[in-house]
Amino acid sequence: MVGRTLSHYQLIEKLGEGGMGVVYKARDLHLDRLVAFKVLPADKVADEGRKQRFSQEAKAASALSHPNIVHIYDIDQSEGIDFIAMELVPGKTLDRLIPSRGMQLGEALKYAVQIADALARAHTAGIVHRDVKPGNIMVTEDGLIKVLDFGLAKLIEPVMAGEDSATRTLTPMTEEGTVVGTVAYMSPEQLEGKPVDARSDIFSVGSVLYEMLTGRRAFQRDTKAATIASILREEPKPLREVVECVPGEIERILRRCLRKDRAQRVQHMDDLKVALEELKQESDSGALNMPGSLKPPARRYWPLWTLAAGVLFALAAAGMWLTSWRTSRPEATLVPVPLTSYPGVENTPSFSPDGTQVAFAWCQDSAGMKCNIYVKQIGMEPPFRLTDTPASDFSPAWSPDGRFIAFMRFLSPNMIRVVVIAQRGGRERVLAEFDSPEAVTLLRLWETPYLAWTPDSKALVAPLPARGKRWALVLISLDTGEQRRLTDPPGNVWGDLGPAFSPDGRILVFFRDLNGGANAELYTLHLTAGYMAQGEPERLPPNHPMNFSPTWTADGREIVFAARTGSSGLGLWRTAVSKRTTPAKLASIPNATFAPAISRQLNRLAYVERKFDTNIWRIDLAVPSGQPPALVQFISSTQPDFEPAFSPDGRRIAFTSERSGTHEIWACDSDGSNPVQLTSVGGRRVLGPRWSWDSQRIAFWVDARIEEIHVINVNGGVPQRLAAGQRAHWPYWSRDGEWLYFGDPENGGIWKIRSRGGKAVLISKTGDVPQESPDGKFIYYNLGWPLPMSIWRMPVEGGGETKIVDSVQPFTVWT
Repeated sequence: MVGRTLSHYQLIEKLGEGGMGVVYKARDLHLDRLVAFKVLPADKVADEGRKQRFSQEAKAASALSHPNIVHIYDIDQSEGIDFIAMELVPGKTLDRLIPSRGMQLGEALKYAVQIADALARAHTAGIVHRDVKPGNIMVTEDGLIKVLDFGLAKLIEPVMAGEDSATRTLTPMTEEGTVVGTVAYMSPEQLEGKPVDARSDIFSVGSVLYEMLTGRRAFQRDTKAATIASILREEPKPLREVVECVPGEIERILRRCLRKDRAQRVQHMDDLKVALEELKQESDSGALNMPGSLKPPARRYWPLWTLAAGVLFALAAAGMWLTSWRTSRPEATLVPVPLTSYPGVENTPSFSPDGTQVAFAWCQDSAGMKCNIYVKQIGMEPPFRLTDTPASDFSPAWSPDGRFIAFMRFLSPNMIRVVVIAQRGGRERVLAEFDSPEAVTLLRLWETPYLAWTPDSKALVAPLPARGKRWALVLISLDTGEQRRLTDPPGNVWGDLGPAFSPDGRILVFFRDLNGGANAELYTLHLTAGYMAQGEPERLPPNHPMNFSPTWTADGREIVFAARTGSSGLGLWRTAVSKRTTPAKLASIPNATFAPAISRQLNRLAYVERKFDTNIWRIDLAVPSGQPPALVQFISSTQPDFEPAFSPDGRRIAFTSERSGTHEIWACDSDGSNPVQLTSVGGRRVLGPRWSWDSQRIAFWVDARIEEIHVINVNGGVPQRLAAGQRAHWPYWSRDGEWLYFGDPENGGIWKIRSRGGKAVLISKTGDVPQESPDGKFIYYNLGWPLPMSIWRMPVEGGGETKIVDSVQPFTVWT
């Protein structure tokens, strides 16, 4: 081909070859400039349907103007050969620049920000790349990124047909051939043959960033089939296990990019770009916390996004690296986020040994009386139900070898069992059973873990009635059922509860109930190698009148416990055991928290937070005349849920919720079931969901530094921002779906803008929070701020304004 002229391009030399064609350096004879000339493989463009789809997307990509996107000059055919002529970029592809041990953090972030910026621009234009990989990213001699091959993946994307198309695997991806490099960066939905959107590119960017930092592919295996299986079912090796100096923030970002479920992934490339830019600024300024070794540093953990509803209690997790105590070192900022938000009460978390799962008690009645044990894979829904009995199960404890989960079961007000079951279910084994007056009453006072495994997983410590005392700590052998008492509390106290073994098994920490739930103190008991008590328990400093629910940090140097104080109420504290340092409160953990648990790997902290929140209720108007309407709570979680809006077809409800940890728009079925998170703004308040009249789109606004209105498809995807550059809030659809009304809090007045984008038009110089009447004839709106406020209306075509209702509350309390 070298020396040949196709159309008006003379091919000078071959630059490279890949699965999507051969690239030549060529001269454009019309414009006398050098170009990169890609000859597309004949087998990829033989199908006219695929060729047309590719051509449409590539032409759209050619219209993109961005410094990090290679500009496409020409798409044509000559002498039966399909080709693309594009900007010739001097430099190397990213795959040739990544060292075997990965790049320096600053360099990797410099490239990642540019990649995200380029893709964000493409996504805004409705273009998904589909084949983001190091081989499609050029780096110039000046360090400028240029993303290549927009739309080329369309050529190998099969045309779906039939009902099974959504679940069919892409056959070309698993064949031996030229796409092995592509497979390693593909999202799970691509490999499963499902339709892709911008979130698929986010997964691929995460894979590229992982490789830049580590020098190895996130999901690379020995065979293509194994690589595909890894992408679909496995998690990449944590960064901290591959590279020595890596901040927790970057690992948090990667985890969110590489979620299997795209609903739990970073939702928008703009958000990823902002997060990377902030991290780069901290890195460049030296403000970023960079550990000096593989020893876990203080770090933050990204929210574990959930898809469920709940009420009263929240179980939260923070990726908290609990390192050895240093009084001179300030506590790292922890970012607690919801792990569960199910109806009822969730309590007493216990981590699996690898830190990836949490066992907990879930009481689906708000009184917390009917409970079962569940196991949740972090970041995945729904949880697995481990027990299912009419009795109430509580206080699960996962064995250190990962095989079993022990728990306690209330059989009656006085009867309790200690039970062991395999971690995925099966036959239960009763280790102990006892009948004690007020047993259930006492244990319910504390809501704390009551069982502790020995580090070798051969025995359990449980609180049992012994020798006339209310409670003593007893060691129970898993093999023989033999019981051996470890503590002998004095007769004037209620007993010893809440045991926890140090990682080496040489110290048992517990709390002593002094008078039935009002006061408690922490104690430590030293043990021999065979778990025999050495001497008497030693009391830790009584810094508060109530100290309970202790657990150990992974390194065994500190304990974290719950305490109640007069000034700040219930919260979590930490103290060193050996040095007897003054306990310190975990400042970034909210109050009303207790029952802490710390994983031995990944050093995650879970705890229970008592919550009282807002839920969504329904009023049944179909009642006989003269009777009050029935009230039903039907959308709830342990986080605030509010602003419900029925879709016009009556099939779904959009609402605002904080159940993922931040304000977001959610949607569920009309009966409140199947809640799904639609937006992922993260950190900013998202408000006012409004349905289009065809029930296909939702408008909302973001309460940021500049209020913004957006539109999103009901099936998810990338929201479209409207009225950019103008402050805008409280959007509302016109009856024909062509326009969106909104208020401008800065300039005032009511405006409208095309729902697909365009220039905003002022329709009234006064008013706010507009709504169009269902018949499409009038616009209703608020007038008067702060008070008195009234409701006015005007014809849609413009004209006289009329007051309808006087003296109303502001904003959205009318419809």
